[in-house]
Amino acid sequence: MRPILLSGYAAKSCARAVHNAWDPTVPRPDVPVTPELQALFDTGVDFETAVLDAWAALRLPGYVDLRDLDGDKRVHIGATLGAMRAGAAIIVGGRLPDDHDGARAGKPDLLLHDGDRGYHPADIKAHHVLDRRYDNAPAATLAAPAWRDAVPLSDGGARHREEDLLQLAHYWRMLQACGHQAAEPRGAICGTDRPGDPLLVWYDLDSPAFRTFSRTGGVATRSALERYDHEHGFRRRVAEVARQRRGEPGDPAPLVEPIGQDECASCRWAPVCVDTLPAGDLSAELRGALGVREYLALRAAGVRTVADLAAGDPAALLAGPYGGEVGHLRTRAHRLRKAVTSARLARDGLVVRRRAGHDVPHADVEVDIDVEWGTDDVVYLWGLLVTEDGVSTYTPFFDPAVTDEERLARACLDHLAAVAAGAAARGRSLLVFHYASPEPRHARRFPPLPAGPAHPDRWIDLLPLVRAAVDSRAGHGLKVIARHGPGVSWRDPDPGGLQSQQWHAAARDGDPDAARRLLDYNEDDVRATRAIREWLRVRE
Repeated sequence: MRPILLSGYAAKSCARAVHNAWDPTVPRPDVPVTPELQALFDTGVDFETAVLDAWAALRLPGYVDLRDLDGDKRVHIGATLGAMRAGAAIIVGGRLPDDHDGARAGKPDLLLHDGDRGYHPADIKAHHVLDRRYDNAPAATLAAPAWRDAVPLSDGGARHREEDLLQLAHYWRMLQACGHQAAEPRGAICGTDRPGDPLLVWYDLDSPAFRTFSRTGGVATRSALERYDHEHGFRRRVAEVARQRRGEPGDPAPLVEPIGQDECASCRWAPVCVDTLPAGDLSAELRGALGVREYLALRAAGVRTVADLAAGDPAALLAGPYGGEVGHLRTRAHRLRKAVTSARLARDGLVVRRRAGHDVPHADVEVDIDVEWGTDDVVYLWGLLVTEDGVSTYTPFFDPAVTDEERLARACLDHLAAVAAGAAARGRSLLVFHYASPEPRHARRFPPLPAGPAHPDRWIDLLPLVRAAVDSRAGHGLKVIARHGPGVSWRDPDPGGLQSQQWHAAARDGDPDAARRLLDYNEDDVRATRAIREWLRVRE
């Protein structure tokens, strides 16, 4: 029987996926990767490559890159051990020895020497790490990446993303198992906050950081290592039980049953797992409306179907056993009320429902604005839709090569200023609308800004208005609301922000079809915001 070895992803992934991987009675589905998920993978790979290319160009002493050895496990592990024994300062793409006692295997993106005898793990993630809402974060540069070189940032604290820190904790335990851990349990994440000047943000893996459920006290704050040890240990037991199953009457029962969640949308096991749940199953129908613990608590309370929850009273559920199981969740009441609303929509066969009593501001001239930008936060397309007397005109400001981002933004903002001036000269009012925050955020980067209603501070974000006026069981994203509210469709069969970045890359390489596809997508986005606004104004 093959030994149980779990990767750094297992502890942060669905426990049922671990069961499926180790249960020989579960069919192995052949599920192609969706274009959107592939685009997400590609974005991560591209960002990691850009960081490592910039790092390698510094030609730092002790920089060792082992990525080319990934095809030969034995050689790869040997080279990693050799580099650690030699005291390499930075090890890229290594592979740690399998930890059979701990049931672990893993390939950390980075291993950083602590200046003494051991190593800290680090990972490169294509998402933001910093947030001004949190305390100052210790961070280091590529030129001096070690923990001893980290200094507190004055303009941003560190987000404690549990999934990131669980992965770092996995590698830390592996370093301990092979005797190459640093003196203190710390790890770093390099995120996309500063694409031109990447930072490694450092975390104390032994410091209390996560509010969790406690059977004895209701609530406990645990460190990344404590959370990891619990989650990894549970998944190890799940795998041990799963691999004993043979499809026979005496098989042990699985420790976990399928539960619908956000992860299912991209999970290869969905066709033989969550998709096989009974019709009307609450978690399968609502997926990410609640978390695994919440669904389990509802099942224990006898609420298993959409109909059960739709008929439920949130206050009564929270006052009963369900409330005791989710007391550590600060927003438990809000989450449950939203789930009840979603269940009632699903029961009625709806995705969204417009509520009465909410107004959307009007103007004689209404402008919808939308921007497209890359993983480097550089905007390569601004789109304006100007509507007056029922007639809409779309004007794009597009540069596939983005040779001068400021020139592109300036052209758009100057055009918007001219539209506003023309409306004022005719005695007509003007309002500018956008969906979510990127448009004014990017516009403010390019002063001088237009005055009056064309100034970004005067623009109206449609998203809060939608949230206040529309119940939805699939979120309040532009495409969900436009498709299920006013019934808008996009010309492209697979529209999305990640896809637009791929089209931009192709357009930058001279593909005219990709450029046209990108412009059509942007125009459809601004036309969708106009359609949503008009739909919200309808009085029935």
